[in-house]
Amino acid sequence: MTFPVELTFEVLPPIVVEDVELPAQIDITKVLLTIVGPGGKPRQVDILKTFSEDQIMLWEDQIIDSLYEDADEE
Repeated sequence: MTFPVELTFEVLPPIVVEDVELPAQIDITKVLLTIVGPGGKPRQVDILKTFSEDQIMLWEDQIIDSLYEDADEE
């Protein structure tokens, strides 16, 4: 099954730690699923906590790769 979701994330800037520059990173903050209640009124539920840390990290890697690809095309 496929459901529409809204994924919210922050882009964390590169940082320097002990003279080593770490690249920009992505932090997924919400994964919102819109559901319709018994009264027919839609509401959003944050389902982020239902995913494993491995899955979230995979999505974060895919997002940052996509952002860099888009920047390279411009």
